[in-house]
Amino acid sequence: MIDAISNIVILSAPLALASFGALTSEYAGRMAVFIDGIINLSAFLCYTFTILTNSVAAGVLLSCMGSVAFIFATSRLVECIHANQFLASLGINMLTGALVSVISVALFGTRGVLFSEQFVFPAFETRIATTIAAGAAVAAGTAFLFLTKYGLYIRITGSDSDVLTSRGVAVPHFRTAAWCVAALYAALAGCVLSFRLSSFVPNISSGRGWLALAAVFLGKRSCAGTLAAALVMSAGEYIAANMQNVFAHVSSPLLISLPYIVALLLILLMPGKNRDE
Repeated sequence: MIDAISNIVILSAPLALASFGALTSEYAGRMAVFIDGIINLSAFLCYTFTILTNSVAAGVLLSCMGSVAFIFATSRLVECIHANQFLASLGINMLTGALVSVISVALFGTRGVLFSEQFVFPAFETRIATTIAAGAAVAAGTAFLFLTKYGLYIRITGSDSDVLTSRGVAVPHFRTAAWCVAALYAALAGCVLSFRLSSFVPNISSGRGWLALAAVFLGKRSCAGTLAAALVMSAGEYIAANMQNVFAHVSSPLLISLPYIVALLLILLMPGKNRDE
């Protein structure tokens, strides 16, 4: 039982990062639909920059910087031309997929799986290290949101923007900041996934960006609730990964879809009042 719980916690690290980013954006009144695309983009950039610089730290740093800069530029453009932020965010998912494909062909000559001896990490140690790092990142982000002035501004941007405007605070800046935070945590999730696989695999996110949005909804837009929802969905993923050992003839697509089935069931089983909140 203890082993199962620890494995679920380890498995939940990427989703917890993505969910925290989605929650931050939700506080600012913006749904970070782009998270799934940024996870894939950052995983690719992490692999690429690590290979090019022969440095893991540089790979993570440049991947995060590139992802945040991309979202910052997009957010400023959305604000300047008053575009629909939901459609723009959705478009980012499609654009990042194309970017990864084009750059992968240009640098590595393939759109498929990328593997290199320079990007190989011990499985157990990497899982533990990335889980600890993810926990520290979420803790730091939570402290920022709830213990700092600028974190407070982000949290009330979506619900009480008039209060900020009356104090002379530029609300669009904090909407952009919230998107940048979401991009940073999605980028960290992508780095974690690439390190754990010791490679880059197309669509490495496996829909975790969408699960992160579901976790925010299921957690009623609270930090503890969102992380708890991420744990529950990760438990579904853990069960799916181990069911094949017990039920050898269960369809693989069914097992892969189990975390999404869990999320859907939780949404359907939520009281109607809570769904409308």
